[in-house]
Amino acid sequence: MIKIDISVGDYLDRLSILKIKKEKGLSVDKEIMSYSNPVLNKEIGYDYYLNIIKTINLQLWDLEDKKRKGVKRYSKEESDIAFLITQLNDLRHETKKRIDVYFKSEITEKKSH
Repeated sequence: MIKIDISVGDYLDRLSILKIKKEKGLSVDKEIMSYSNPVLNKEIGYDYYLNIIKTINLQLWDLEDKKRKGVKRYSKEESDIAFLITQLNDLRHETKKRIDVYFKSEITEKKSH
């Protein structure tokens, strides 16, 4: 078994994406089981932050789908969607940082922009 240390924000982010994939009909039960963390699940704030990051990721998922399948290439609509994706990714990063602070994560994501 390989152990990989990640921040709590990254953990909840990845778990939320797996939950979205499951809701979309993808077979990810094995991965979700590997993300089971009974200690963290009992922490105050766990469900709160998981729901926030999942909501952000679901919006990103829907916008990415729309950009790929529903808009004309190089159109204003595509540009607007791309801008929204950038804004949501910034919000996602900020949310992950706040999760790390709340849970006193020793590891946190760093970005230069």
